[in-house]
Amino acid sequence: MLCERCNENIYNSVRCDYCKRRICNNCMKSSKKISKTAHLVICKDCWSKAGRKKSYKRSRASA
Repeated sequence: MLCERCNENIYNSVRCDYCKRRICNNCMKSSKKISKTAHLVICKDCWSKAGRKKSYKRSRASA
């Protein structure tokens, strides 16, 4: 499988919750746990867009 951001051959992938692309761990900027089973993931491209970054930071992770 290929990473949709950097086109590297990857074994494991995660889906960015903002652009819906399959990305590798190197392209993942940040992730946080929303609930016991759900994670919120943002890629480096979405992190550089102010609206998506603000939305990610505003979402609450349960402590």
